[in-house]
Amino acid sequence: MIKLITFDLDDTLWENMPVLIRAEQKAWKKLCEYWPETHERMNPKQVFEYRVKLLEDHPQLKYQITELRRFSLQKILQDCDCPESRAEEIAGDLMREFMEWRHDVKCFPEVQPVLSHLSADYTLAAVTNGNVDVEKLSVSEFFDFALKAEDYNSLKPEPTLFLKAMERAGVTPDETLHVGDCLKADVAGAGALGIGTVWFNPADKAFNGDRRPDYEIRSLTGLLRVLDKDLQPEY
Repeated sequence: MIKLITFDLDDTLWENMPVLIRAEQKAWKKLCEYWPETHERMNPKQVFEYRVKLLEDHPQLKYQITELRRFSLQKILQDCDCPESRAEEIAGDLMREFMEWRHDVKCFPEVQPVLSHLSADYTLAAVTNGNVDVEKLSVSEFFDFALKAEDYNSLKPEPTLFLKAMERAGVTPDETLHVGDCLKADVAGAGALGIGTVWFNPADKAFNGDRRPDYEIRSLTGLLRVLDKDLQPEY
C-alpha cells in the first residue's frame, strides 16, 4: 500500500528550460550593469563555458549548484579586473536576484488539482537535484516536506535523497512511489532501491534507459489512474 509519493520538480511539475533561459538572460544583463567590462570581454556562452570549466576544476561543487554559480560569477568578475571584495559582493547580490527569477515557474495546469487530491490520502514530498525552494511555490501547501541535493551533498540517482525521504516519512520502499522525468536520476535511482517508479514522459519519448519504469504517464493526471487498482502499467 502506497503511503509516500515523492516528486521530482524541474520538468516534472513545470517546464524548466524557459525558466532557466529567462533567468540567465536577466542575470547576464544585470551582470553587465554591475560591471560593464564583463560585456566587453565576455558573452553569455563564455559565461556558461566558464562555469563548466570551474566545475571540472572543483568537482565537489557538483552537489552545490547555487554556490557553483555564485563562485563562477565572482571569478568572472575578477578576471574582468573587478577587485575581489567587490566581485564577491556583486556575485552575492546577483545570486539573490537570480534565485528570485529561478522561482518564477508556472506549473502545468493539472499539477495543483492533482496534488490537492493526493495530499488528502498520501504523504507528498519533493526530491530534487535542483535548487528551488518548495516553500516559494504556489503548490507548497500540498507538500509535507522537501529534500534538495544541496542539503545532503548527494544527487539522484544516488540513494541518499530517496532514503532520507523514506526515513522521514517512516515508510518502506514498497510503500513509496516516485514520480520524475529523468530515466537515470528518477527511474533508475528510485527503482534500484525497490521504490515504485512513474516516468513522466509528456513528449512520448522512446525509452532509452537501463531500468524500465513501473508506470509511464503523459500528464500528471495519469498518476491518479496509477493509484487505482484496475490500472494497466502503461498508458
